[in-house]
Amino acid sequence: MVRFTKTGAARFLSQHDVRRAWERVTRRAGLPLAYSRGFSPKPRLSFGPPLPVGAEGRREYMTMALRDPLHASQVQARLTAAAIPGMAVVEVAHSPGRRVRTTWADYEFTITPPPRDLADRVERLMSRDEVEIERARDPDGVKRDIRPGVKTLQSENGRIVARLRLAQDQIVTSRDLALALEIEPAATIRTDIELEPVG
Repeated sequence: MVRFTKTGAARFLSQHDVRRAWERVTRRAGLPLAYSRGFSPKPRLSFGPPLPVGAEGRREYMTMALRDPLHASQVQARLTAAAIPGMAVVEVAHSPGRRVRTTWADYEFTITPPPRDLADRVERLMSRDEVEIERARDPDGVKRDIRPGVKTLQSENGRIVARLRLAQDQIVTSRDLALALEIEPAATIRTDIELEPVG
């Protein structure tokens, strides 16, 4: 498993662009990647949930399958030498299982200028048992309760720190939280993603 950043100009890359960039980096690094079968084999790389274009990531992740075993330190050294600006390698470790899944993610939001009642909005949201939002892409009238997916939420000096659900059974995005709080963040950073092994 590889933990990497998505900062600077790289934060404007789409998830598709991120995958293509790491395919090039792994080739330059000379890693013995395993490939999928079929007419058009692809390197077996798997990535975490995408970030909104323009948002930063401090500990994004991808998993890769290798044909030949290599020590994590060797993989990290090769990737670091070949990485592109804004997508630095933070950590490389052997995955605890064949697959992993996301559970929670930590975010930081900067609001400029912050509304005067920002702390009150945060307090009201956390005090409620149900927080329904209506996403623009959902059918008209369909609302979602995001409250179970907001584990922690704090505000201080125009900055919000939150832990949001990022599992298949429920995903609460940074946009969902912004909609619920009626804010427009000037900057969004996903600082970490929590994982657990599957099987």
